[in-house]
Amino acid sequence: MNKRERVFNLLEGKPIDRTPVGFWLHFPESMHHGDAAIRAHMDFVQQTDADILKVMNENVLYDGESRILSTADIGKFRSFGRKDKQFIDQMDIIKRIADQARGEYPILATIHGLIASVFHATGFSGNYVGMGYGLSIFCREKPQQMKGVFDMFTDTLMELVDCSLEAGADGIFYAALGGESKWFFHDEYMEHVSGFEQKLYRHIKEKTPFDVLHICKSDVDFSRFTVLDPTVVNWSVYHNHVSLTQGAELFPNSIILGGFQDRSGVLVDGTPEQIREHTRKILKEMEGKPFIVGSDCTLPTEISTDRIRCVVDEVARQK
Repeated sequence: MNKRERVFNLLEGKPIDRTPVGFWLHFPESMHHGDAAIRAHMDFVQQTDADILKVMNENVLYDGESRILSTADIGKFRSFGRKDKQFIDQMDIIKRIADQARGEYPILATIHGLIASVFHATGFSGNYVGMGYGLSIFCREKPQQMKGVFDMFTDTLMELVDCSLEAGADGIFYAALGGESKWFFHDEYMEHVSGFEQKLYRHIKEKTPFDVLHICKSDVDFSRFTVLDPTVVNWSVYHNHVSLTQGAELFPNSIILGGFQDRSGVLVDGTPEQIREHTRKILKEMEGKPFIVGSDCTLPTEISTDRIRCVVDEVARQK
């Protein structure tokens, strides 16, 4: 069974020869665009022998000029589309990777979620941990204006989904922020954001059977995302203290992706035998449940691909 058959059989509830494996990371900045980006993706997936080729997205939706610091700046938010350089560059990367992959791998295109994309557009990308509260304050002070912003970005991201699939992606990896209880109260999120996010996620599911919901950060209110009914779901097991099997109960219709910590723990710091032992442990925990072996989030840029290959090889031995 090849990699595409393995993953799509799992998605369709058909028999598979073994559990699929999918890991990813942010490549060095020098490999974010052009030939270097294509080579980095292909080298990574070939060296690790993973089953999924996830195309990273470093083309954040920011015009390079605006700074949105207060409610007085909300009018500076703008839409993006297929004629913008961010779309053009990302579609070129996806197309060239798809051409080189030649159908061997199922290709996931990364879409930064609604909260992430709106935050990127403020001009402070990379500072979400310290400044993410700003969007919740905007919603409290200017609720109608912010609903207009989320509506506009919903349309932008729906077009980005369409363009990504047209360029050669098989599926969408939706990276969601906004679940953190410290920024939005539950009712605020459901009122101001969730309706738009549900519309966007329905669009993804209408366009492809391969959708992955990645829930970023810790202290997450999972009920904000269970309503999306993702085909595949991934979250930080270790930062949210929600195990793989507990997550399977929260998302009963979803395939669970995970098992390893991303920035520390056995995959980053352990010996090869400890990595193999942990692989066997999570396979046993998820035995009989639809599952993809992966990590809580992106792995460290500098991690050795040998460590990931160790997981892939152990999974293959356990089939």
